[in-house]
Amino acid sequence: MKKFIIALAGLFLYTSIYSQTSANTLQDSLLARYNRNDFDGFYSLGSANWKSKNKPGDTNGWLGYMKEQTGNISRSFLNADSGRTQFFVWDGDKKMLCFKLMLAPGGGFDGFDFTTYHFPAATVSSAVIPNDNPLKNGLDSAVQYITVDFMLTHHLVGLSIGVVCKENQSIYNYGTVEKDKAILPTAETTFELASVTKTFTGILLAQAVLDKKLRLEDDIRKYMPGDFPNLQYLGRPLKIINLANHTSGLPAELPNLDTFKSAFAVMEMYNHYTDSQFFTDLRTVRIDTIPGAVYGYSNAGMKLLGIILGKVYGLSYAQLLKKYITGPMKMPGTRMANEISDTTSYTKGYDAGGQTMPHINFNMFGGAGAIISDSRDMVNYVKENASERLAAVKLAHQQTFENDDGALGMGWQIAKNTINGTRIWKSGGALGFRTYCAVVPAKGTGMIWLSNRSDLTEDELSEMADAILNAAEKKYLQK
Repeated sequence: MKKFIIALAGLFLYTSIYSQTSANTLQDSLLARYNRNDFDGFYSLGSANWKSKNKPGDTNGWLGYMKEQTGNISRSFLNADSGRTQFFVWDGDKKMLCFKLMLAPGGGFDGFDFTTYHFPAATVSSAVIPNDNPLKNGLDSAVQYITVDFMLTHHLVGLSIGVVCKENQSIYNYGTVEKDKAILPTAETTFELASVTKTFTGILLAQAVLDKKLRLEDDIRKYMPGDFPNLQYLGRPLKIINLANHTSGLPAELPNLDTFKSAFAVMEMYNHYTDSQFFTDLRTVRIDTIPGAVYGYSNAGMKLLGIILGKVYGLSYAQLLKKYITGPMKMPGTRMANEISDTTSYTKGYDAGGQTMPHINFNMFGGAGAIISDSRDMVNYVKENASERLAAVKLAHQQTFENDDGALGMGWQIAKNTINGTRIWKSGGALGFRTYCAVVPAKGTGMIWLSNRSDLTEDELSEMADAILNAAEKKYLQK
């Protein structure tokens, strides 16, 4: 009997080792195919049952999307094993993630998934990343853990973070303003806000409505030079509000940036791109849906809105910005990007591959993405938006459109039923920068997150923001 039990135990051990070895071999095969973009080969290793439920095209699209986020995977290791399901950590050129592999009884896989990877607490605590976090309270500790974990998994260069709750505010800086240099960002280090600029344009639009300079239902052609018979669909014109909530039907960019081979070529073109050329390009647009009916993100639409606001006030966008936002909100370092030279006060931006990117200029996106700022100024901006003290701010936050993916105000996006309640937010991504601004007016909380690397997904940024906002609430609002 004793020999039988020993033999049985040995069989279980062999089966376990064989199962793990089999999983490792399969994972290695999948990883090799993933790295060489052989997504058809990846699909071929699925079980017959799995293939009956998943189309090659859909799987290839998903794998391609993930590959854009991770780059090539340089190493992997088994993180957890629950029998039929193994969890591997994939460390990519751009970020780390968890690869969940479900084994099929007859060989191959019966499913797979990608999830966020978080380092063990001990690893995060012992990580050496330069920062100025004082670590004096629960909010400090939460920001430290969330930020260091995020920086490690995404291989980030530098961050500046501002957190607000009622009249309380904190600013934290991590990493460096430039790779291979030990220069910690400060509250006055300048970052490109990218599409967070659109929230400023939304507030300026709300101010124009309150000043009766225009109406949200106005035909946009009322404020444009010459005739634009193309900017309508079946007799229904594009309206001002359609520009503010991305329901205009205008293309994402003008001109089409997909025709350029590099970011540097794009910048060279924009260095000489005038409003007159922009209007010429607008005349080539064909609207193919009813304005206001379908969401379609458009930098071109928001840039046009910025131009229109300048026209109705008889001021430049930069002048409007100072008069209605940066002046009243005490934001002296916030301005338009006009070919500013590289200095240590203006971070270098990097793309997903770590290449230094050129800085944007006003010609590029104008009211859609050309503002630069710092965490000191943006904390004041967050404070005003969290309090909704100003009528224009409150109006800009009001919902103007909703579909299955979410709701929009004027330049702002609205996420309902988050762990913090209704979060009003906007993310931004420029050639070398990624930003995230969020406020929860019902609780008076908010945050700004500034990074000098461009490739971070929105859902990961939202998860990170919600965690920080929740920590601020626990620190200042919960007894």
